[in-house]
Order: sequence, then C-alpha cells, then structure tokens
Amino acid sequence: MKKLKHVILLAALLGAFVSKAQPSKVETVRMILEDTDPNAVKDLRECKRLIDDAFAHPKTANSPKMWVYRAAVYFEISRKIDDLNKETPDAVKTAAESLFKCAETDTKKQWTEQFDFYLLNVSNVLFNAAVNEYQNKNYEKALDYYQITLKLIPFDKKGDLKTININEDLIYQYSYYAAMAKGDNKLTKEYINKLIDHKFNDPKIYSALAKVYLEEMDTTNALKTLATGRERFSSDQDLMNMELDIYLKQGKTDILIKKLDDAIEADDQNKIYYFARAATYEKLGKPDLAELDYLKSAELDPEYYDANFNLGVLNVNKARPIIEQLQKTYKKTDQDVLEAQIKVVYSKALIYFEKCREIGVPNDDKKETYDLLDNMQRLYKNVGNSGKEAEMKKLKDEM
Repeated sequence: MKKLKHVILLAALLGAFVSKAQPSKVETVRMILEDTDPNAVKDLRECKRLIDDAFAHPKTANSPKMWVYRAAVYFEISRKIDDLNKETPDAVKTAAESLFKCAETDTKKQWTEQFDFYLLNVSNVLFNAAVNEYQNKNYEKALDYYQITLKLIPFDKKGDLKTININEDLIYQYSYYAAMAKGDNKLTKEYINKLIDHKFNDPKIYSALAKVYLEEMDTTNALKTLATGRERFSSDQDLMNMELDIYLKQGKTDILIKKLDDAIEADDQNKIYYFARAATYEKLGKPDLAELDYLKSAELDPEYYDANFNLGVLNVNKARPIIEQLQKTYKKTDQDVLEAQIKVVYSKALIYFEKCREIGVPNDDKKETYDLLDNMQRLYKNVGNSGKEAEMKKLKDEM
C-alpha cells in the first residue's frame, strides 16, 4: 500500500510540475522578446516552440497572456526574411487571430499595453502584406488580409492606426481595387457602396461602380450612379465623359443636351454646365458650338484649366483638314497659303496652352505637365518660333 501511495503522490507532483511549466513557457517567451539588452540573441524558433506548446496545452490554451505573446512571436516571424518565415507563410494572419483571442479573453484588461503595441505593428505588417499580394496579382489573399486588417481597426481605441494612415475607407478603397482586378463584381459593388455611404472624397468610385454596372449590361444603374457622382463632383471630366458615352451609344444625346440646356437656364453662371455641353457638342462633331461653350466657361472663370486646355486642343484639331488638304496640294503658292492658315490656328491654340501654363496643371501632375510642354514645343516648332521651342525643351529637360 505504501508503494502505491508513493506512486500516486509522485504522479500528482509530476502533474503539478507540468501544469506550472506551461505558464513558465509563456513567461520565458515574454522575457526573450522584451529583453532590453541590445546584444541579446532572440531565438524566434525557440520562442515559437515554447508558445506553440503553451497554445496546445489546456492550462494556457485560453490565457490572454499566451494569446498576446503568441501574437508577438508570430508578428516577429512575419517581418523577418529567413527560413522560419518561409516555414510559416501565414504568420501575420496567425498574429492577428491571436490578438482577437487576447481581446476576447482579457476581461480584466491586464494586457492592454502589450495588446495595443502589437495591434499597431501587426496591422501595419498585415496591410502592407495585402498590398504586396495585390501587386503580385494574388487578389484572393490580398482581400483576405485587407478584411482581417479591417476587423482589427475597432480594437484601436487610441486611434494609433490613423497615424500610419490605416483606416476603414482606405481598406475599402484598396479592397475594391482587388475585387475589381479579380473580376468579382459583387464584392466590388459592396466595397464601393461602403465608400459612397461614407462620402469618400474620390469621384473615381462612381466611375468604377458605373463600369461594373455596364459590364453587367445594367445601363440604368450605371447612369444613376454617374448622376449621383456628378451631384457631388460636378466638374469631374471622367464622370462627364462616361455619361456622354452612354448616351451616345444609346443614340440619346438629345436627352443629355436637354438636361444641360435646362441646367444652364436655371443657372447661367455655372461654368461646369457650359463645359459639359461643350464636351457633348465636341463628341457630336459640332466644334463650333463646342468652342462657344468652352469660351463661355473660360469667361466665367478665366482660371479654369480644363476649359482653356480644351480650347487649345479644339484649335489644334482645326488644323487637321487643312493639313490633309496641304498633303494633296502640289502648287507652291497654294501650299504657302495653307501653311499660313495652319500657323494661324496653331498660334491661337498656343494662346490657350500658355494660359494653361500660367494657371498650372491641376494637382501639379508631372506627367500632364510634361505632355503639355511637349505639345507646346512641337507647336512652336510648327509656327517657326525657335526661341519658344527651345524654352519648352529646356523646361521638359529640367523636370
């Protein structure tokens, strides 16, 4: 009996030892990760082994301390480029899931400081991983990572994520990019509608949503979307052009012209209405009517870049039939007359392009600025102004 009693006692002692060993494993991980000695070697493989043991053991499986340091270990693995990282491809996802469990189990809020620290860092790595997956055309994985990041945001009580530009709207925006690239119309519409509900300040969400509807052959909703977008972004040219293109394909340009006529009648000082009608007339092959409305738009706002630019383009286009005629003319005197006419048209176009330079390209767009200078350089060459041609070239070279 004594021997059996000793065996039972020994088993109980061993059981107690194992139970105590599991919390000590989590503490060992904590001590390794939080060692302030700059020369200390942090063995992540050993940390992973210890935290995985603690995760699997019932004594610590539901411990908030275990969860927060499991998040810590897997976060550290996710940001390394080594064999352990390759062996643990979804480490950052595991880190995020561990944070969710920590938030759920830490009812006494004993691990809030550590939780907040890893929330910020895990979210940052997770979001960047999503961007990287998107760039590598792994759209499904990108969407998964974006959605996990989105679920982490409500836990950010201090607003730390905003300091690194991670917020709901940005994730919805990037998510719809991925969903659209994947060809998932349902998800694309879901994410864009979230942005519309949030009054997201980007007209492209409306044109993107309209494109999805057009892909689905739903012209009615495409036009409704564009109309809603135009209410918020009345001067956006892409929305304007999409709406115009739909009406053109439907052979219903009279509807658009009537809408614009009524709008101008109600508010004849609105430059956007004149600009929209001008663009419509231009698409319909009525350059004279287009020019009148562009001029009115520029008169109402002399600093209106788009109106001045389109007037420049309109005048460049006026040279096309003259050039075609010149190519068929072989008499020197007739050629001289036609060349003089081309110079007059180009010179007029340059007046508007120079005005565009004076106003400045919207948003200081470098590519558009370069293209403007490039076009002006060629026009100055064609009118024989070598000084201005050289000036445009120099400005281009300096960009």
